Amino acid sequence: MKIVAILGPKDSYKTRVAELLISKLSSAGLRVAGVKHLHHASIDKAGKDTWRMAEAGARLVVAAGEGEVAMIKRVASFKLEEALKMIEGSADVVIVEGFKGEAGLMEGAVKVLTARSVKELEELLGFVRPPVAAVTGPVAKQLRSWRGAPVVDLDENPLELVGLVARCANLHLSSL
Repeated sequence: MKIVAILGPKDSYKTRVAELLISKLSSAGLRVAGVKHLHHASIDKAGKDTWRMAEAGARLVVAAGEGEVAMIKRVASFKLEEALKMIEGSADVVIVEGFKGEAGLMEGAVKVLTARSVKELEELLGFVRPPVAAVTGPVAKQLRSWRGAPVVDLDENPLELVGLVARCANLHLSSL
């Protein structure tokens, strides 16, 4: 299972990159999973039935609706590695948005850095271990490469980013 980590500050196009990669890699025939780090938000909503079940003491609540299932488990902390174990065997590639302190340093994970400025890129350095497939986001209007990594303007050439990630992760795509 290949891991692609999208790392960057708020409003730097992380979700846009995740959507692009998930869409194109899925269309190319790969089984794709996504993992998103939520900083301060809760998945469950106070007062809703699933929340009430958890409040009553349920260790795990499964909510099932038309065409989807969600599992809600209250935990003191959660590590990216736990999410990856849950996905193991169900995906060829996992797109991870966030988890900067874990995904950025993960051995073998391909990184895509997003930023609004060169300063924001520099601030990511302590959280990133190679390989970096590409840099993107608003910063692409200012640069063409950064520390040996290509910079891709999503407005001009989104498929270039997909190709760079696929090559760096050694993904064999049937088409784009």
